[in-house]
Amino acid sequence: MNKTERQKLVKECRASGMTAKSWCETKGIQYQQYISWATKVNREEHQKQTQQWAEVTQDKEEPAIGEIKLNCGKWSICVGTGYNHTLLVKILKAVEAVC
Repeated sequence: MNKTERQKLVKECRASGMTAKSWCETKGIQYQQYISWATKVNREEHQKQTQQWAEVTQDKEEPAIGEIKLNCGKWSICVGTGYNHTLLVKILKAVEAVC
């Protein structure tokens, strides 16, 4: 089975309204095989998405007050005053690589 056929089946399963396991049973497809296809399709779709970064600056005359909380899916990052900018950038890049 080629890549296009696998993508078509994953799309069909998603549009069916059924659980993946039930859909696989009705189609005679091994569930673990479907999971492998869906994982590859998800990775390909994620790679096609372009990331956009916004420039964030802080007025040096006014200290930051409170905290910043960033949520992305299952990730949550809280940053308080006096944070290390370089470390935060490294953390965000690491999170981006695994999300």
